Amino acid sequence: MDDTPHTTNKRETDVKRVQHFFNTIQTNWSEDPAARGAAKMTAGAVLVAEGLFGVIRSGARRVSRRGRRNNKSVGGILGGIIGVVVGVVFIVIGSAMAPAELPDEVATQGVIADVETSRNSDGDRMYSPIYSFEVDGREYTFGSSMRSSSRPTIGQEVEIAYSASDPRNARRTDGLESKVHWAFIGGGIFVLLMSLVSLAISIALIVFGIILFKSGRADRKAAGETGSFFSDLMSIARRASSGEIDIERTAAGQSGSEQGDEDTMARA
Repeated sequence: MDDTPHTTNKRETDVKRVQHFFNTIQTNWSEDPAARGAAKMTAGAVLVAEGLFGVIRSGARRVSRRGRRNNKSVGGILGGIIGVVVGVVFIVIGSAMAPAELPDEVATQGVIADVETSRNSDGDRMYSPIYSFEVDGREYTFGSSMRSSSRPTIGQEVEIAYSASDPRNARRTDGLESKVHWAFIGGGIFVLLMSLVSLAISIALIVFGIILFKSGRADRKAAGETGSFFSDLMSIARRASSGEIDIERTAAGQSGSEQGDEDTMARA
């Protein structure tokens, strides 16, 4: 399956999110409890925002020519859940499209006997082949459910499978129409696996972010500072998501850096 810009960007996004996680682990924290607590709380909230919303580092959101932020993409844990649902739907559709196996199936050779012509919603001409094959000197025909802008070649030989008890029950076994359901199943599996990985990353980021945030609050408490856990967490997470916090200057954005300088950290 060829990579699309969407799948490529999704992989790059997940790689960046994992990188933010490992950057935080490798951080050298300040010896000052208040500064260390502020740095940990900011980094923890950033990881929570990463898990909830996707990559939210500075400049990650695209800006249109009119200066408006592009918020159409859905990332984070919700994007992972949506991806899982979409993957399962594609697999179900592909399975439903799979041709039914006949208990008394017989293979034979047929030809494209005729071509049906129609038009699509844009008014373009579309073609659908009509197949013909013989059983015991009797000719049987059936049409294809697929349409194409390319006109099939009349007289072209094709592989046919039919029911010995009722030859009118037949299908083509070669060509695209016999394999199109695999495109849906394969695409669904691909989307499902990518989405499960993304969902697992989101959950891990949220869990580790909350642990780091709680550790930061403990440091701040030891320094005599208090505040509401969830209000502080969501406040910093929202600021990180909106771009008010420069993610690249936090522990999540810098690998193995010294963190805890209050002049460079956003306070909770």
